[in-house]
Amino acid sequence: QQLARRFGVSRITVRGALDLLEKSGLVSRLRGRGTTVSPPKITRRFAPLQSFEQDLASQGIEFETQVLEYDPRAKPPSFIVDRLLLKSDSKVGYLSLTRSVDDRIICHDGRYYLPGLAGRIDPDRVAGQDASKVLEEIVGSHIAQVDWESEIISASAEVSEAVGVAPRTLILANTYTWHSDAGVPIEAGVISYRIDRCKFRYETTFHQTAAVK
Repeated sequence: QQLARRFGVSRITVRGALDLLEKSGLVSRLRGRGTTVSPPKITRRFAPLQSFEQDLASQGIEFETQVLEYDPRAKPPSFIVDRLLLKSDSKVGYLSLTRSVDDRIICHDGRYYLPGLAGRIDPDRVAGQDASKVLEEIVGSHIAQVDWESEIISASAEVSEAVGVAPRTLILANTYTWHSDAGVPIEAGVISYRIDRCKFRYETTFHQTAAVK
């Protein structure tokens, strides 16, 4: 009502404007708390590629990890079966967790571990340390290669509930696989970022092949 009076517009117009600001990530609206201006987006740097923990630590950004679930005998989706080179009836370890900065959830991790590693995963340890370092210690090998792809997709029911957005809200999903020194896939998963709270940066050498005459 105050905004409508101040700007000489209807309450419907004010609601529409606030909806646009919320969808753009510029304000947050919570029942009982009203509308507040959102802090700046965090920057997730993808090149040079670092783990989430290393990247934010190097920027001096404090974050919190919350474990939502760990199932040592989960049935993996088909794309994880392919990425981990598993048999179709294999069971894997599945870890679901969120990352928060300033009490604002910014992403959800869905991590899948090989059957032989699943029983050795301590979710609380992963929550308190760098997940990549924990896995390297368990495997006894460095993560030598990472392959991943990014796409903007609609959030699944699990992800939307985890990060606190409406179902089918657009997110940035990074699907990845970690490989050991021997080239064996040891973990795969999906990290889903709220695009209203994160921005992404790439720094790498530019290569372009010569034009074909």
